[in-house]
Amino acid sequence: MLLIQIGENGYQIEGSTHSSLQLDAAGRIDDIASLAAAGAISPSDAIDAVRAARNLSPRFGPVPTILGYALTTIGFGMVINPTWAALPAYLLLGLVVGTVVQISRPFPSLMPVLPTIAAAIVTVMAVSFLDAAANDGLLRVISPALVATLPGMSLTIGAMELASSQIISGASRLVYGMSQLALLVFGVAIGLHLAGGQVAAQTPSTLMGPWSLYLAIVVVSLGLYVYLSAPRGSLWWLMAAIGVALLSQAAAGVFMSASHSGFVGAIVAVPFSMLAARIRTSPPAIVMMLAAFWSLVPGALSFEAVGEAAAGGGPGATSLANTGAAILSIALGTLVGWTIFHTIDARMPWSKGLGHQP
Repeated sequence: MLLIQIGENGYQIEGSTHSSLQLDAAGRIDDIASLAAAGAISPSDAIDAVRAARNLSPRFGPVPTILGYALTTIGFGMVINPTWAALPAYLLLGLVVGTVVQISRPFPSLMPVLPTIAAAIVTVMAVSFLDAAANDGLLRVISPALVATLPGMSLTIGAMELASSQIISGASRLVYGMSQLALLVFGVAIGLHLAGGQVAAQTPSTLMGPWSLYLAIVVVSLGLYVYLSAPRGSLWWLMAAIGVALLSQAAAGVFMSASHSGFVGAIVAVPFSMLAARIRTSPPAIVMMLAAFWSLVPGALSFEAVGEAAAGGGPGATSLANTGAAILSIALGTLVGWTIFHTIDARMPWSKGLGHQP
């Protein structure tokens, strides 16, 4: 639901159930919001501009989009479970899920069951054909391929909204996120049943070196740039935002637990995105922040914790507590980063306004 007020009397209401992951559309809508906040656009024109932004076609065709999804899967896999044996599995599973997601786009009615379908397919493939990779931990291998259906963004934004006293929207997002997790876990359970059992425990695969994180930043950036249809010329900015978020999180991991280090990644990523958006060649701040959140959100961690039940080893209280801590730490870091930026912004002589000025 979109409500716009310009001055005291100009209202326009627009309802839509259409959803989009395109970063170029998010950037357009952010620019429209900036114009509306400045009173530089009428409500009816704003509605027309938002409708046009929602209907933007992806910048890349189906095949490049699927390849971009596979690259994203490899990159997230190198962050979650950087082993040599898992790389071919990430590529194959990413291509399969990317194809499933691409095929389902013209059929919105399939979206509610997409997590279950995707989780079942990758589980069957991992158990039946990729046992060497699944030996590293079934859920750690299939989680990167399910990045498009993992509800980490919904869980994190829901926690932020609840912390900001936005009870209805926050609770709705959290319920939606938990339902997505339940569908994913159900898909894993179906996949395990179809594949006929568990993965036999063996010696874990060899880990990559510390350089894998830096390569993962490049791979994730390239993948998201294509898969999420980022604005033209934004690749280096996406790479910078993702790098700032992941490297800050990794540095914080030296003296904080993994479930709390996301606080530092978020608290650094938000001011970076807001300040970088003031540079003329940069994309809107929302584009960089969404890319950073895709690399920080604890969707994989949530899925692993809850999905242990389906994989045969119930999720202990510690795993669930770590998941909750990861969600809340990123949400709190985002709120603190936002507060720090606006506190500094209000006292500086530069032009005010959120993000990129069209």
